[in-house]
Amino acid sequence: MIRHIAHNLILFSGLACFLTACGQLVVKKRKLENINLFILFALMGIILLQFYSVVTFKILSYPVIISFHSTIMFIFSPILYFAYYVVAFPEIKPPKKFYLCFIPAAIAFIGDLYLFFLDNHTKQTLVQNFFGNINSPGVTLFKLGASFAILQMLLYHLALIKVLIPALHNNNGRNIILITFIYSICSASSSIIAIPGYIQGNPDFIRYSAIIISISFIFTYLIGIRYPDFLQLLSINVKKTSYSKSLLKGLNTGLLLQELELLMKDKKLFLNEEITLKDIAETLHISQHQLSQLINEKFNVNFNTFINSYRIEFAKSLLIEKPHLTVLTIAYESGFNSKSTFYDAFTKHAGVTPLEYRKNHSLKKHS
Repeated sequence: MIRHIAHNLILFSGLACFLTACGQLVVKKRKLENINLFILFALMGIILLQFYSVVTFKILSYPVIISFHSTIMFIFSPILYFAYYVVAFPEIKPPKKFYLCFIPAAIAFIGDLYLFFLDNHTKQTLVQNFFGNINSPGVTLFKLGASFAILQMLLYHLALIKVLIPALHNNNGRNIILITFIYSICSASSSIIAIPGYIQGNPDFIRYSAIIISISFIFTYLIGIRYPDFLQLLSINVKKTSYSKSLLKGLNTGLLLQELELLMKDKKLFLNEEITLKDIAETLHISQHQLSQLINEKFNVNFNTFINSYRIEFAKSLLIEKPHLTVLTIAYESGFNSKSTFYDAFTKHAGVTPLEYRKNHSLKKHS
């Protein structure tokens, strides 16, 4: 009875992951982080359904279900890291060495491809050998791939735990950090439990691991309802901790702020719609992370919001001083690359739409 409930929990969580993934695609203002979350939840859904097929022994009849299992798990951890990076540092591109994290997945893909093209009878024999702990070449290949993938997951979660431990001492946002810390501990535990399951061909260990993952997913879903901006809140609080070891030590921040103001007000670099954090950092002869920290600490905003604030002030002057210009023309002349982006940023900053702003000032002028 308990085992039946556990299996249904794993199946339910796997299907729920797919529904959650689809939900990320129908977000009205879809961002890169939504695409990342779609991939993450879809991968988690596949992993859970594959676990379900293992613990219920359906894999014996349909071995194709477990196809590319190692590849999927090898991909999951780098995508998880990338999702966090995009939220924490939206203005900075991930370092090129990040893409090296996908090399294990590429290697695993070759092995999984070999297993995929085996005939169905051979696959069924391999599955039977897996459960019987008979280490034929195909079974050994699968066990090694899956075990190393789980080990990689464990290392990624341990790295995240290492980042979170110092942040636990912060009073602000401590609940967010604590929630993520507990989730990471659970995920790391599920990885530790799963490894002997693969090595020994023991479905019980895989079942326990899948149950922990399922509970973690449900926990994450409920937290997402409680904290809709959970990822943003997490990144803000982790940033505060990382910034406690300041990257600005030894720099004349007063002079840097003056130079930054000069670039914005006099040279109007914000009018270039393709301006990036890297461009301005190179002009100031500091790193991207140093400039990001400088803007975060001194203005309490990220780089994109900082640049847009200057663009909006410039647009305000055009709306009043040049009433013959259309909103679209003003958007482009202010450095925005689309009318919708301009409208969203302007409304958020000014509290009214560009047309309402122009109309209000026109009425004041004639009153």
